[in-house]
Amino acid sequence: MVGRYFKNASLIEKFVVPNIVILVVLIASVAGISYYLLQQQLKKQAEETLNNGYKLFLEQVKNRENAGLSVAYLVSQDPDVKRAFRQKNRKLLYKYVKVRADLETLTGIYDLRLHFLTPLAVSFFRTWNPERFGIDVSKFRKIIVAVAQRRAPHKGIEIGLKRTIVTGAYPVMDGEEYLGAVELITPFNPILDNLKELTGMDTVVLIKKKSAAHSEWASRAEKVGPYVLYYETNPILRKLMLKAKDYPEKVLVVQNYAVVAKPIFDFSRRNIGLLLIGYDLTPIIDSYKQLGVYILMFVFVGLIFSFFISYMIFKKYVEDPINTLIEHTERISMGDVDQKVPVESRDEIGRLAEAFERMRISIKKVMDLLK
Repeated sequence: MVGRYFKNASLIEKFVVPNIVILVVLIASVAGISYYLLQQQLKKQAEETLNNGYKLFLEQVKNRENAGLSVAYLVSQDPDVKRAFRQKNRKLLYKYVKVRADLETLTGIYDLRLHFLTPLAVSFFRTWNPERFGIDVSKFRKIIVAVAQRRAPHKGIEIGLKRTIVTGAYPVMDGEEYLGAVELITPFNPILDNLKELTGMDTVVLIKKKSAAHSEWASRAEKVGPYVLYYETNPILRKLMLKAKDYPEKVLVVQNYAVVAKPIFDFSRRNIGLLLIGYDLTPIIDSYKQLGVYILMFVFVGLIFSFFISYMIFKKYVEDPINTLIEHTERISMGDVDQKVPVESRDEIGRLAEAFERMRISIKKVMDLLK
């Protein structure tokens, strides 16, 4: 069918139709390739953005760990602290209730807590609840146990009885004698709130059931497979973000939203859960769409321009000379052999014109002889 059409089509149709088809195919191909490349670039950018968000999270945790350790060290060197531990005199530590308030003002971190513990891990004094003491927390406060056993400072994330915390703990020593430990506890949740404020990223924290078995909050928390839901900055996106928990470290893009699951480690580098980080890609996608439209417009205009130039060349150097030959052939067929056939090129059409001119001369000679 196509062959029959082209057999009967004019030269201009034989040129225009295939070129239009090629033009459409090229534009569709460019659109498809551009879409694929933009999707790859979008995924790469989403991965980079989310990884940077995770790095920022780790950096903020590290800053709080170091701040806690620094304050704990300074407090551990206070003679009143050492005397309080030796004499079991809690009144000497009440001044740190005021210090705690000053630290909150200085650091801008709400709910800082200084905690003093006697061996192995018995609560001796709490700046946020001074009247509560004498509780053995060794079963779940592994950082304090490690400080007591190794006589060395420790820092990191730990799952407490009522919350997850970031802490820095330092031993209180009197010569070679271990008197106890002092730690500065900072809340974990504000780190995630601050991450959202700085980057616009939402987060969901999942803690392993086994790691949170001792916690009071875990019994009330929502269960998510082998995890319990600890904290989230945007409950509306929970269902979407939870899809990433089954694909750790892999960036998923769902409904213009990128999400990745990253591990959370405690002070001993034990994996205690997942941090799900999500980011709305709509602004980036909109900018890519606009870029894609510009690319397609540029390609379309370029192809139309090249098509127009090709058409003008074809018309001038192919169609017009052939029409001229047709006109002279019709004159020769009607007996007009006096008008010379013009030869304007050396291509195939020019050689055809030369052949027509030789034929015209031969016919003219024959007609002259007949006369």
